[in-house]
Amino acid sequence: MGIIDSGVGAAHLPHLLAGQAFLLEGEHLVAQSLAADQLGHGELVTRILLEEAPQAELLVAQVFGRRGVTTAAQVAAALHWLLGQGAMLINCSLGLRADRPALRSAYQQAREQGVLLCAASPAMGDAVYPASYPGALAITGDARCRPGEWSWLHGHVAQFGAAVGVGAAGGASMACARFTGMLAAYWSTQPELNGQQVVDYFQQQASRIGPQRREPV
Repeated sequence: MGIIDSGVGAAHLPHLLAGQAFLLEGEHLVAQSLAADQLGHGELVTRILLEEAPQAELLVAQVFGRRGVTTAAQVAAALHWLLGQGAMLINCSLGLRADRPALRSAYQQAREQGVLLCAASPAMGDAVYPASYPGALAITGDARCRPGEWSWLHGHVAQFGAAVGVGAAGGASMACARFTGMLAAYWSTQPELNGQQVVDYFQQQASRIGPQRREPV
């Protein structure tokens, strides 16, 4: 399973198959060895993923340093690297505001190869990428979902929702990690299925169907 984030914590290194950092030095994109997670976001994403899929083996592409800021060029390079490593499921608990050609092209290559990309999509605000690309699995938090549950939102804001969580473990980014972990756990038990068949299963078995609505007082 591939992860695009800020790195991986020391406790999760036994699950790491390979890692690569994609950093900007001036205007140049540089690939380097995986560095320590200075932001902590990737460590939390990885922990949540592994809670759902404890046997998962990880390919980690690092696109954040000390700050939660990255670029389409870095995310695109991360995607290309993960595809080269053979990842068929990728968690991208981040969203970029602009649709850039490099990122769109990298995502299109992933889609053509049958790779499932789970990307965070906030419940409110403008569209983000790669979640807004056709065929991407846009994931958001759904307050109706308990741990281990997910919702199928019919593409309203996102494709799927998962438990929101609290504090640092809350929000769309961590809901995305939860959903990706559940998907990875199921796929590992049904390796003969292709990506679309796995998505079909999650649509059919969703605990909730349709968008969240305000309940009458």
